[in-house]
Amino acid sequence: MSTITLAYITERRKASAQKKWERLLFGFSFFMAFPSVLVFGQNISVFIFGAMSLFLLQYSKLPLLTLRKPLQWWTLCFGIGAILSVINIPELAASDSLDRALAVLPNYLYWCVLIILLVTHRHWINIIVVYKAIFWGLVSSVIYYLFFQGTLSVLPIFNKQSPNTFSFILICYTPIAVYYLLLQKGKSWALAFLLTLVYIMLMDGRRAGMVLVLLGGLAVLYADRLNWKRLIVTAVIVPIGIAGIYTSPVEGFMLQSSGRIHEMIYQSDKIRTEDRSYLTRVAMVMKGLAIFEQYPYTGIGLNNYSNISIDFDHSFEGAKYVVNKKNLQSKSAHNSYIAILAEGGLMLFVPFLLLLGSLNLYFLLNFINFPAYKKPVFYGVMAMSVHLYFISAIVNVFAWFLIGLACVMVYKRK
Repeated sequence: MSTITLAYITERRKASAQKKWERLLFGFSFFMAFPSVLVFGQNISVFIFGAMSLFLLQYSKLPLLTLRKPLQWWTLCFGIGAILSVINIPELAASDSLDRALAVLPNYLYWCVLIILLVTHRHWINIIVVYKAIFWGLVSSVIYYLFFQGTLSVLPIFNKQSPNTFSFILICYTPIAVYYLLLQKGKSWALAFLLTLVYIMLMDGRRAGMVLVLLGGLAVLYADRLNWKRLIVTAVIVPIGIAGIYTSPVEGFMLQSSGRIHEMIYQSDKIRTEDRSYLTRVAMVMKGLAIFEQYPYTGIGLNNYSNISIDFDHSFEGAKYVVNKKNLQSKSAHNSYIAILAEGGLMLFVPFLLLLGSLNLYFLLNFINFPAYKKPVFYGVMAMSVHLYFISAIVNVFAWFLIGLACVMVYKRK
């Protein structure tokens, strides 16, 4: 066989392998933004990840997992913290605490492996393929949530998205989807798409979701174009816009569209002192801090925040509306940071804070010279970081995929 023929066959094999990899990468990214399809009770992305791992074992020149970068070290420490929180569950904990912790430990370890693998094989990550998949996955989530969830979720292969989960998906991935549409169709399409998502959040009564989706999308469209002239114009327009919000027609529209959004804008003092949802979140923070004070190093065990009753500070304003509820102690933390601190103690919380904090700080310090194509991922991470304070959503794999993408962007040079 001639040298030319061998070279041709080799190139054909490389091209075929590349196409196979991109199909796997597209599928995995798509189901991160559309996490509603199940296989044997598990999200289908788990099986695609397994196929990706087998592919890399066969074709990559690197080991499947390496630990050469600081962000990988923080991820490893997070995994170790998760293990320690399971093997050091307090003796006074509920009898089923260990079973509850072991049930979710594989998820924590999977997230760690996911990030370490993505960083190890970052040269295989085609960003355009990922962005395209996330765009179509987000569109699929919107269509499924609005029109088909009630019908299809009764089938065992579909998972129902709660309003909080749907909102969190949009917060994480709207910047990426808007950026992809901006590249493909231009600003008018991207802006219309963003405003559609914001309107959906408004109609669904997602207060934090509406604000963070709007800010993440606007950052993609306008943050790179800011200069002194535009800042001055913005400084003039924003107060006028705020004043417009408080006109009778706009207030009436807000009241008709969403009572929760109306209350957030026009009755903010009432929320702080009387809103049961807000006050429950305050109570859960107090409970989490009380747990941390008693079990500071390895916490009470994964998945056990709602499995423990503990005395906590009831002196906050508005406490009378929530602290005497019968099921208060069995509620979730409503706060990812507090949940991690209470369930895993400092051994879990510190690596998580180092990982997430490093990504946000890196982005802010390098913002001016940061490549435009990388920024949507970090806008999503920043919006997610804010929203994690208001929801226990860090247990979702799509949040960790976004963190993994940001880690890839830190080290990916092309």
